[in-house]
Amino acid sequence: MNISFKWIGGATWILRVDDVKIACDPVLCPEGHVQDYKYFKTKRLNSPVYDESDFKNINLWLLTHNHEDHLDKYGFKMIDRESAVVSHKSLKPYFRDDKFKNVTYLGWNEESNFSSGGVSFSIRAVPAIHAKKKFFSGKIGNGNGYVLCIGRDDFKYNIYITGDSVFNRGIKTYFRNTDLDLIIVNAGSAMLGKSFLSSVIGRITDNIGDIIKMNAVLKPKSMIPVHWGTFSHYSEKITPGSFDKHDNIKILNAGESIVLS
Repeated sequence: MNISFKWIGGATWILRVDDVKIACDPVLCPEGHVQDYKYFKTKRLNSPVYDESDFKNINLWLLTHNHEDHLDKYGFKMIDRESAVVSHKSLKPYFRDDKFKNVTYLGWNEESNFSSGGVSFSIRAVPAIHAKKKFFSGKIGNGNGYVLCIGRDDFKYNIYITGDSVFNRGIKTYFRNTDLDLIIVNAGSAMLGKSFLSSVIGRITDNIGDIIKMNAVLKPKSMIPVHWGTFSHYSEKITPGSFDKHDNIKILNAGESIVLS
């Protein structure tokens, strides 16, 4: 089975499994676009990098939550009404159009199954706690992470998609009896701008230290950080030297691809 991954920028990526295409959280606004979150504003620092063909014939979309840096009006246009969509319930207002026939909303620990091209996909929603301090995470808006289990014949490949979350060792309970081949981690140590509120709440996504801890606890074969360097409220820059002692952590630039299997 051929598996490859392409980072588009931000939280947006495309996974190819043979002829099946899976995409996540399409935010495709151009460089310089400003998003207004009422308590702070953020600017896109670089444009998404993709080819016209990348978003054609997407078989399955995974949507983690309803913040604009995960789904914007530019990205929503890319979701074909024939595609299967697995989503957090906060995105229901986007799909009120009855032309979307194949949308499934999952709560934590709920599961959906999908198959295409002789490949089976099991998708389970797991908590994405959107702040280091759990008291604030519900106010900001928790979302879904996903465990994506891919199978065909005797081949299995397991992926953990963190969504916007801050690592807590308790997440390990969701991976009992599951060997992880890949973690796609939302990094960047995002903050709510530079306001006093931001200093009180703290970071709302993983930072480099969290990624290293996650790597030690969950022991995936590979990790790919996304969701960094794209918007001005992603406060932490990642460089190739950020993970010198961790060869399984792969650093991509927006628009780059990697073959995983």
